[in-house]
Amino acid sequence: MKPKFKKAVDTGDLVSTRLFLANEMMLDPRGKTFIEMRSYAESKFPDLYEAHNGVTFNQNPATWSEPLLFSVKNELDSNFSRERLDYYYDLAKVVLKDKAENLDTEERIATSAKSAQEESRAPHKNNKTVYAGITVGGAAMALAGLFIERTIIACAVSTLGVIGMTVGGYMLYNEKNK
Repeated sequence: MKPKFKKAVDTGDLVSTRLFLANEMMLDPRGKTFIEMRSYAESKFPDLYEAHNGVTFNQNPATWSEPLLFSVKNELDSNFSRERLDYYYDLAKVVLKDKAENLDTEERIATSAKSAQEESRAPHKNNKTVYAGITVGGAAMALAGLFIERTIIACAVSTLGVIGMTVGGYMLYNEKNK
């Protein structure tokens, strides 16, 4: 819930609370945040709604449009009734359907990007295994060099083994200190 909205409700600012509610469906016509905000406002304001002024609403979704949506939103300023707010909610969900779908798409992309970012960090965990393998492999080569009879080959294998152990150990040390 947005801190400014919560503050308006908590301080008893009825006018700002109503404005926040009316604006929320324009900002996010999916209605999830609106429902949460509305519920919170209803729990704090026994006088959140005015008596409905008797105006009837166009119930044909095929004829609903943005001008109608803006008109109903403006009418909330002069008559903030439960009936009008319910109608406005339904109207916004239909008229701003494309915006809601775009918000869903943006949310999925952001979630995918976050997951990809987390996955790109995951190899660091696997790096420890690789570095440990290099270290152990180097130690095995160094040990194997001790058992080779030809001196030049034994020196080369042992030297490569010691280098592998050193590099692997250094990489493990750096990974641990990240």
